[in-house]
Amino acid sequence: MKKIYTFIFAAAFAVSASAQTVEGPQPFVTKTSPFHTTTTAVSGRTILNPDTTGVVNITDFLPAFDLTSPTFYSYGTAGNTHGYLYGNNSSTNGFKQVAQGYQNVNGYAVDIIGALCWFGGKQSDLGSSGTSKVVIKAYDMQPNLAYNVNAGAFNSTVLNWPGPSTMKASTDILFADIDTANFNYVSFATTASICATCDFAISCDLSTLAAGDTAGLVSDAANDALNQDYAYHQTGNGKWFVTDEMFSGATATGGLDNSIALWAVITEATGVNEFFNGMKLTTFPNPTVNNAVIEYTLEKDSKNVMLLVIDPAGKKIVENKYGDQSTGKYTVNLPTSNLAAGTYFYQLRANGRMFTKQFVVTK
Repeated sequence: MKKIYTFIFAAAFAVSASAQTVEGPQPFVTKTSPFHTTTTAVSGRTILNPDTTGVVNITDFLPAFDLTSPTFYSYGTAGNTHGYLYGNNSSTNGFKQVAQGYQNVNGYAVDIIGALCWFGGKQSDLGSSGTSKVVIKAYDMQPNLAYNVNAGAFNSTVLNWPGPSTMKASTDILFADIDTANFNYVSFATTASICATCDFAISCDLSTLAAGDTAGLVSDAANDALNQDYAYHQTGNGKWFVTDEMFSGATATGGLDNSIALWAVITEATGVNEFFNGMKLTTFPNPTVNNAVIEYTLEKDSKNVMLLVIDPAGKKIVENKYGDQSTGKYTVNLPTSNLAAGTYFYQLRANGRMFTKQFVVTK
């Protein structure tokens, strides 16, 4: 069952009953009473684990997202919502972009080809325009670009924590296309290449939503990130703050401390001639019209081998479970004549790791 939380603000945010209230300046202050549990019930949904970072692949990329405790935070008091913590809110000077960073534990040179997002809610108070949108972005991460607790005190002056650096790729999701019942898959037109040893982040920029539109992302529960502090909020002046600091009180350890449901879909940056996570993976022809051949190679004997194909709407259309397979090359024939035109993800899993790539169907 998904947990629902709502935030109580003491003086820091002057929230009223209207989602369009224009508020005064918001100083950098800590929130010592960050959330309030409500009894509101929301229907759950099945998580299919189709992403590559943060859920299944927690050996190479951290933090891990705890699927047992999906949580949705909103501003205001119970029954009086003014937007979402991991989204936008009623404030004109508030947080308009959130990001989830990932530690590249083994220093892979990776290409981020897309992202997977889980929106928990959206609302339109004024009637959304056809151009209202959020922008999903991929960043590399560099040291000393974000603010975090400094010597146990709230820090808003010294950049002392890794943060999003250079935007590598972006793509839009129209407000009308935000699906709160399923995952939202996006592909980047330009691949985001991340250097070896570099960490990276996926962000959701909500500053391009039309007036009156709000949208918010799911997270896992408080304390699930184990103090890794890789969830971020960007303020209106472009500064990145560790979310756990902004919303957890002066020590920023355990009051919130969770991860956002923003995951990178990655492939290797060195080409199909190199193994990634013990696998090679390619498809041809690409783009395809009537038929595609998926070819994969296992570097060593592997357990729990599985091939998934996911359509542009995030629905699994192929789930082949092969069990244990020996080292070697394998091919899978995939008819595509009945598939709609678009970008599809295909993913190989083996030994608890995965490799995800994409192919295009044209008509």
